[in-house]
Amino acid sequence: MRNGYFRRKAICRLGVSLIIWAVMFPVPATAKPSSEELIVFIQQNNTPVNRAFQQNILPEIQKMALDFQIPVKIVPITAKGIPSEIKITPLIVYQNHLGRSIYQGRTTTPDRIRTFIRTSRFIPQGKDPLVRKQTPVWEMGRSRVWAPVKITPVTGTIPQGYQDQDFRQEALDNIRKGFQHFQFMDPVSLERADRGFYMDFYPWVSTDNILYLSFAVFSQFHCKEPVFHSRDNPLTGPWKDRGDLFQKAARLMENIVREKTRDGLAGDGFDPVANSIPVAGWDDIGLSLPPAPEKRTAKKVNSEVPLSWVLLPPKTDQPSMVLFHFPSPLDNYSGEATRGKGEFQLPVNRNPAEATGYVEIDPTSVTMGQPDLDKVIQSSIMLNTKQYPASRFAILSGEGETEKITYGGLFPVVFQGNLEIKGKTVPLHAAMEIEPILNDDAEPLLILKGSFAIDLNDFQIPGPDGPEESKHILLFDVNFRLTPRG
Repeated sequence: MRNGYFRRKAICRLGVSLIIWAVMFPVPATAKPSSEELIVFIQQNNTPVNRAFQQNILPEIQKMALDFQIPVKIVPITAKGIPSEIKITPLIVYQNHLGRSIYQGRTTTPDRIRTFIRTSRFIPQGKDPLVRKQTPVWEMGRSRVWAPVKITPVTGTIPQGYQDQDFRQEALDNIRKGFQHFQFMDPVSLERADRGFYMDFYPWVSTDNILYLSFAVFSQFHCKEPVFHSRDNPLTGPWKDRGDLFQKAARLMENIVREKTRDGLAGDGFDPVANSIPVAGWDDIGLSLPPAPEKRTAKKVNSEVPLSWVLLPPKTDQPSMVLFHFPSPLDNYSGEATRGKGEFQLPVNRNPAEATGYVEIDPTSVTMGQPDLDKVIQSSIMLNTKQYPASRFAILSGEGETEKITYGGLFPVVFQGNLEIKGKTVPLHAAMEIEPILNDDAEPLLILKGSFAIDLNDFQIPGPDGPEESKHILLFDVNFRLTPRG
């Protein structure tokens, strides 16, 4: 497997054994229920997608879940029924008492699956559908494959009488005629298990009025590198025959999408769930949301809370310092920042609303779990980490109840300060909760949790493809753990 992610033969045997074990030997009813679960839906068929997943990928997921100490349930699709959200297989679902999240990403990117688990533990997935206008849609069983079309303006020698708007409409009409399976829908409501590709057309005209029509297909999971490009073999013909060329290109695009959905190795492949499979509720098939974990009772102590604190790195079983995601329905774009430094200073009266401090995040630790996408995030297009090696929030003042912070209490406060990203500083209000506790070793620990939102336009950072009201807003959940200054 590419990049050495999966070890084939031994893991293949292990994967089959694990599936048999999971199906034949479920957890006894007397066992203590887990507070979280990873569910993997599969079909009992012999397609390239199913073979590659069960042989190469499922064992990696099993191992990953073991690292997280999360039980895995492997659920075959049967005639007894399955929830309506399950439209394709393989499909990975995480659930805990907060909610249920469906993995949207390539199955061949284990780091992205790992990031999905880490973020889903603390931020449940939204339920808003992705609504698109004038979008080609191919219905495959329960699933829908959507494929927005982009036609670039003509380059090269511009033909006489060329009008860009008229040309694009004419091209779009011929693309519509060329499709055999895709149908334009306006609007279309898409769910988490629907899958998408992007179709781009690039017309160029030579001095002798010959149209060279190149085209590319992109996966929804990687908008920078196409899964197919015809750059070395464009369609060609007289400008007057452009309609025929666009129809032919549309048919070729459709075949490429079909191939990619059946490819078991590239990560975009899937097996549709047939419409004949009945719909059943999650509770009906024994997949109710797990119970909330038992809360520990905070230790009450009489000693004073220290005044000076410094930021600790998170442990494996703890949330990252910063979790981020776009609003639903774009919350599949999510990730974390894992490294940073910071200080927090309480006043002598220990009123948390009068605290000061800062947190500085290393932007090179920002990840969505996919190395090539992380490079884009850290490039000059987005965070430009080479020129701006730190992002910083400085606390200037606060608003909250005037009370002394003590162990065992939870103290809400709204901090006002300045947020600096890419050298640009904007004012920010962040709602936080401060909790001083003693850890298992009776050592002081200060926990700060909170959330805020930013407008990416303020920092000249482009958002993903999607609704205007969601694509520029980035939501943050922060989880800071601090120890007394030594």
